[in-house]
Amino acid sequence: MRKGRDVIGLPVISLATGKELGVVEDLIWSHEELKITHLVVNAKGFLNRTRYIPLEEVKGIGDDAVTVDGEEILEKGECQPEGKRVNEIAGGVVVTEEGRNLGTLEDVFFDGPGRLLGYEVSTGLVGDLLSGRMIMPPEMVVTWGKEAVIASYTGLDGSEEDRAVSDLSEQTNG
Repeated sequence: MRKGRDVIGLPVISLATGKELGVVEDLIWSHEELKITHLVVNAKGFLNRTRYIPLEEVKGIGDDAVTVDGEEILEKGECQPEGKRVNEIAGGVVVTEEGRNLGTLEDVFFDGPGRLLGYEVSTGLVGDLLSGRMIMPPEMVVTWGKEAVIASYTGLDGSEEDRAVSDLSEQTNG
């Protein structure tokens, strides 16, 4: 399991040449498809330029770098794809349908193939220190608003509110 912010800042390396092609600036995902769709890369060169690499073109995401076949992947990624971005959603308020503030959206969690696993929600410095950050399953999101994300406490299975936020946070803290 990976956090979006752990990928942001990694160099993108060509497997064909060993050359650093740029640095990951952001991730784009589709909430509807529940998957990471693209990496936003600040490509090196005469003029730094933003490129969008489809996740299926990425060969590997490691702790130290992202690998792709070659430089040609950058030339394909000129058009900006639609989707949500980690850097744009960070700090957005998460409110339940009942009007309870759950905290602020901070990051996304995904697996190796890019399947969206959840959203990291911060309850503030003290709350984060005392109980850690919560992981909200994607199924809890009812609405992506301009000023808030609206979440349902019942999720898919109608469970009680204390169990609505996933225990994935224990897996990521250990």
